[in-house]
Amino acid sequence: MDDRAKAALEKLGSLPGMFVVKEQVEQMIQFAKISKLRTSQGLKALPQSNHMIFTGNPGTGKTTAARLIGEAFTALGMLKSDQEEPPFVEVHHADVTHPHVGQAERTIKAKFKEARGGVLFIDEAYAFVAGETSHMTGDKVIAAIVQLMEDMRDEIVVIAAGYPQNMEEFLNENPGLRSRFPTTINFPDYEVSDLVQIAAYLCVEREYTMSKPYVDMLAARLLEEKQKPGFGNARTVRNIIEQSIRRQAARVAQMAAPSRAELVLLTEFDMPPSENRVTEKEMLLRSLGSLQERLREIERREILFGPMN
Repeated sequence: MDDRAKAALEKLGSLPGMFVVKEQVEQMIQFAKISKLRTSQGLKALPQSNHMIFTGNPGTGKTTAARLIGEAFTALGMLKSDQEEPPFVEVHHADVTHPHVGQAERTIKAKFKEARGGVLFIDEAYAFVAGETSHMTGDKVIAAIVQLMEDMRDEIVVIAAGYPQNMEEFLNENPGLRSRFPTTINFPDYEVSDLVQIAAYLCVEREYTMSKPYVDMLAARLLEEKQKPGFGNARTVRNIIEQSIRRQAARVAQMAAPSRAELVLLTEFDMPPSENRVTEKEMLLRSLGSLQERLREIERREILFGPMN
């Protein structure tokens, strides 16, 4: 395997909660490899579409995974590209909408051209459903996406992402969509242990460390945050860490001559206060629901990959 592809997959596998993602991507890679070998031996090879649906809540690593997949696929020759660094183009509904007839379709075509040799990441793809009723822009844009996915199937990976239920509505909007997105990868909410690991990564990047009392408080805080509606997963962790760093700066600024260790250490005094605290009963009830969902996810993994050791 190409070193760049191997590095991208290893990084993907090292990220919290990405085990199933890495497994499914590796299956696609091996399928492409065997198809190429079958063709070289004069055997029939089934065509493979590399386009994917990512489902999951905000902050579960969908964009990061999409970037790494693009790097791996390009390095392995699964995408035709003359660029050393594969492009990654992110598209939102607001980027494409336009009051003039036909301009939205031209814009999405330009985005596909920009992403040639890499990944086109369509976030909240269901926002295109129905679109602007005056010109049926949404229907036309989706029709253009379907056609471009077919025309450029060897040159681009299209990844459409969003909430599970909404993505089902998106796939049902056009008869050609579901067949062009054969692979769906679900990104479950992170467990508290994963979130603490993400916090550690963020601190290393920013050259900070967490004290043991701070880590304990962070774990308790994240358990509380997970029970709130609209929980942002890694985004919530990032917000807490960034607020903690600002609080730490205000605290350390009061010291006459802070040492290097004091400049980098986050302590329990730097944890920002929680808003809209959840009662212990609510936390337990919601934790039970989260545990049940986690068990269902493990059962789905075992169906796909067999029992885990």
